[in-house]
Amino acid sequence: MATRDRTRPTREHSIADRRLSRYDLLLLVIPAAFLLALVGSTVSSIPTSAFVAGASIVGGLAVADGLFVNPPGRSRGR
Repeated sequence: MATRDRTRPTREHSIADRRLSRYDLLLLVIPAAFLLALVGSTVSSIPTSAFVAGASIVGGLAVADGLFVNPPGRSRGR
């Protein structure tokens, strides 16, 4: 009777081998923009809505870049 090896291959992951992709960085830009808007609105006399509008524009540009300018693809050819 033949049996299958049911052990899964494991890959060792080390933090030193990991690099952030472009899309990871784009996902970090969005909350960073709103965090900076929060800090800016607390230390400045400029209205909070102006900071939130700026953060929204930055976040929207990051999303547009990730979806339309440099969309993810299966093969990059590089």
